[in-house]
Amino acid sequence: MAREAAASANRDRLLVAASRLIHQRGFTRTRLADVATEAGVALGSVYFYFRSKDDIAVAIVDRRLERLERALARAAGRPDPVGRLDAVIAIWADDREIDATYGCPIGSLCYELSRRRGALGAKAGEPLRVLLRWCEQRFDEMGMAGESHGLAAHLVMALQGASLVGHAFGDPAMIAAETDRLKAWIRALAPPPRRRAHRARTAAGGNRHFPDNEEETS
Repeated sequence: MAREAAASANRDRLLVAASRLIHQRGFTRTRLADVATEAGVALGSVYFYFRSKDDIAVAIVDRRLERLERALARAAGRPDPVGRLDAVIAIWADDREIDATYGCPIGSLCYELSRRRGALGAKAGEPLRVLLRWCEQRFDEMGMAGESHGLAAHLVMALQGASLVGHAFGDPAMIAAETDRLKAWIRALAPPPRRRAHRARTAAGGNRHFPDNEEETS
């Protein structure tokens, strides 16, 4: 039992070190030897837990997806869809300093890995797909059936664009300004309560993005 706990702790330490280095330097420029040094272990220890750098990348995507899903679960606890979308936008606002320095930890890795072939390239976009679907569900809750997919795509692209441009200029204030505009945009979209209830009733039969028999994740 103690040996298993120690092995799990060592793997986590390597994963944290790799995640930090890859965020700061990029996947291509990060070597396994760098990960071992950052984690304070021998290089051979890396190969004990991960067969290749691609395996580390898969584990990092899974790790970031888990963190994203926890954040989305917390946001889903807000009392209304506008507040839920506000909470997601706030993730980018709160992380503006680190995003301006190194880029979005999700978006930058997804972009770099998406150019690779095989399972790793296919897996790269999973966090953004989860985020897009979650936002689409929130726009559905606002009564935007038929428009929700496009609105969700706009929101996700705007958040990623804010991180990209803020990083290019090294300016967290640009990210803060864009997230403020996105929050105002969401509020302007929200229909009055009576109209929202009518839209919700109209969409009750399902929509083209989420059929009645499809299980939702949030």
